[in-house]
Amino acid sequence: MTSAHRIIPPALQGVYDNWHFAPAVVTNGLIFCSGIIGTSPDGEPPAENGLAGAQATTAKASSELNALFAVRDPEAQFATAFEALRAILQAAGADLSDLVEITTYHVDISRHMATFMQVKDRYIRAPYPAWTAIGVSELIVPGGLMEIRAVAEAPRSSSR
Repeated sequence: MTSAHRIIPPALQGVYDNWHFAPAVVTNGLIFCSGIIGTSPDGEPPAENGLAGAQATTAKASSELNALFAVRDPEAQFATAFEALRAILQAAGADLSDLVEITTYHVDISRHMATFMQVKDRYIRAPYPAWTAIGVSELIVPGGLMEIRAVAEAPRSSSR
């Protein structure tokens, strides 16, 4: 049996401490990333990084999921989610180019898919990972239109 290594970027320490899940886990040469939605403290695109919304909300133990705000603009929300995914992968020593599989969950999939595809193509380059898109009725963050879950190849030094 191999040991798993939890990836917890400093901005997401509150997620781990208060909501009891790891943003990512490295095991057997792979990085398994928890689902992430493009959030911000106020619904506007974050100025700093894709993790600003989750960091602002999860810093306190009393923070609840309904305190999170999805970025209101769909294109910005999708970009924020990819920026957050990139930040989590970078904390594991990887990047978006190391993705081997993504699963995306979409609210109102037909309405937003064209915009999502444009954003995805800005972040994901060939060779492309496997991808599954699933339509859902709602996500855990109010106003969330897309959640992305990912698996990436870990750098040799990170695999345990």
